[in-house]
Amino acid sequence: MPEHFLRLIPTDSFYVPPSGTQDQARSLFASLVQGEDIRASVTEDVAFVDPGSNLERILCPKCGNVLSEDWWGQAMDRAYAETQFQNLDVTVPCCERRCSLNDLCYDGPAGFARFLLEARSPANNLTEEDLALLESVLGCRVRKIWAHY
Repeated sequence: MPEHFLRLIPTDSFYVPPSGTQDQARSLFASLVQGEDIRASVTEDVAFVDPGSNLERILCPKCGNVLSEDWWGQAMDRAYAETQFQNLDVTVPCCERRCSLNDLCYDGPAGFARFLLEARSPANNLTEEDLALLESVLGCRVRKIWAHY
């Protein structure tokens, strides 16, 4: 049976809020989305937070061209092998400009993070007001990721 997850990550892939703040954000997130298995988690290293089958394409943030899955896969492999995602800088092949793997335009949204809020099978989506409230609690901007597996 397909699973749906709503995930929130900081736009700064290295940001981890203090533990008390994490608990407060998790409680607020739980009250807003009313899902199952709601959790806040922190990883030691930066991890890629994917949207599962919701990922349709990846675009260059500089020129808007579609990036090939082959190029992206190689860039991901290299960033992990060389720095365990500590350095996400790449040169995009379309316009040969520098950017971060975290700043690529993922269609459905994805990103890199150490901190994650997640709910399985949420009953509610988050409004812009909900996101602003969570951002004020967390002390950072967040990216909303809908994942489907």
